[in-house]
Amino acid sequence: MDFESVLGKIREEIEKDDAVREKALPLARKAVRKCSESIKMSHRGEFELAKIALDEANSIIEEVKTEIAESEYLLKSHILDTAFQELAEAANVLSILERGEITTPSEYDIPSRAYLSGMGDTIGELRRAVLESLRRDDINKSTELLALMEHIFEGLKEFDFPNALIPDLRRKCDIARNLIERTRGDVTNAVRQNKMMQELSEFEERMKQKDSS
Repeated sequence: MDFESVLGKIREEIEKDDAVREKALPLARKAVRKCSESIKMSHRGEFELAKIALDEANSIIEEVKTEIAESEYLLKSHILDTAFQELAEAANVLSILERGEITTPSEYDIPSRAYLSGMGDTIGELRRAVLESLRRDDINKSTELLALMEHIFEGLKEFDFPNALIPDLRRKCDIARNLIERTRGDVTNAVRQNKMMQELSEFEERMKQKDSS
């Protein structure tokens, strides 16, 4: 076989990969958008709608997996990494805010490394939920969510591997550590303020009883 024929076969293979990639990328981006919608709905307490958006994202990812199955090269690529990370994040924001439970990777067939990265991002979303709970003066809920943030972080920081093995996890853990410290301070201040207000209310009540006697 001459060199031109060899190049022709290689070109044909790459053109097929390119055609598959052009189909897969818009779908992967659509899945990411659906996950973002699900997260917003979970924060609003619209859990049924959040679940619908999450399932739609998962269905789109399954469609992408079917598409790239035609390309050996793309099967080994990271074309779905971001979508899987967002799926892990959206699934856990929903399950934690709705039921206080963590979603495992097996529930949505999420690859292990993408799952870890998604859980790192989940900590940031939980801080957002803590701040919302504090705005509603729901100290108990904010304390529960902070405990889950710490629980997730403690698990993630055990994966002390090079970036080449778990991309970006160390950076996300550093960010999560700072978020947790700030959130702990916010919750502590809210608890102290709540205690002060309660003590002041009790003092005023005692003064009223004293004046009436």
